[in-house]
Amino acid sequence: MYTVILLSARKNSVRQHAVSQGHLLLFSCLILALFLTAIIGIGYGIFQRYQRTKSETELQANTEEMKKLVHAKLQVELEFAAVNEEMNSIRHMAEKIREALGILGQGGGDSSIQWNPEDAEKQANPEQEDTSAITDGEPDVHEMPGSITPSILKQEVRPLYNYVGEHQKQIDGYPSILPVELQKPDGEKHAFWYSSPFGWRTHPLTRKREFHQGLDIKTHAGVPVIAAADGTILKAKRSGYLGKTIEISHDGRQFKTLYAHLKDYADGIKVGQRVTRGQIIGYVGNTGRSTGAHLHYSVYDVRKKRWVNPLAYIFDQQPTFSP
Repeated sequence: MYTVILLSARKNSVRQHAVSQGHLLLFSCLILALFLTAIIGIGYGIFQRYQRTKSETELQANTEEMKKLVHAKLQVELEFAAVNEEMNSIRHMAEKIREALGILGQGGGDSSIQWNPEDAEKQANPEQEDTSAITDGEPDVHEMPGSITPSILKQEVRPLYNYVGEHQKQIDGYPSILPVELQKPDGEKHAFWYSSPFGWRTHPLTRKREFHQGLDIKTHAGVPVIAAADGTILKAKRSGYLGKTIEISHDGRQFKTLYAHLKDYADGIKVGQRVTRGQIIGYVGNTGRSTGAHLHYSVYDVRKKRWVNPLAYIFDQQPTFSP
């Protein structure tokens, strides 16, 4: 048994209360329970605050990630649109090439040229990817007239691929490049321009009006001269006012090309030799009747039996600069 004494500050009275050990223990338990409840409440509040902060951080991170995904999606859509535009451009170019070659292309048209896909594949480079293979699961181009996919584009380009494979020799014999090698060993390029075009002109030396049967390409002396197409050398000699010249008969026998005013011939060049497009055959010079170092380049159409404008047979015909 315990006695609890209470003193009153106002009435100066004293009160005594007897407290049993059980009551004291019960009171202590109550105080302890209240203390633990307070601790638990504070801890729970801290935990809830932590959870809320964590949720806000995760939400912010998810929002940022969502923004990145939306940006990435927009980027992919832009890239896809660019790819689709490129494929449409390729489709347009392929159509133009088919029209130029007279090939029956997508959309109809008449052509006297026929091709065999199996023969074309045999003549194509075996190391090259077989772009003519179309699987059964690919969509029919007529089922999706307003769309384009890589498989549809492949199907549309297939006739062109087959034609090129079947007529590779004829194409290789077509004089289609600028007949000078402009690339230097250090990676830079030689400057050039067309100093005298094909057609009527006043000769710079005789001052007489005459028909110029070629194209004068002005560049530095010693720049390599290259064959415009595959063929066989018919002439390699000095020829009057043209100086040192080379004449080539090209595969298919539809064209001949002439290279004049050469400084010298490349090693091993002789009549009857086979040359390939891009092979060095000589060097730009000033031999014969000439006002300076340049290449006189002519193209002869065997079927038409006349010299034709070389610019019509040069794919890359933009000079570096003009005088």
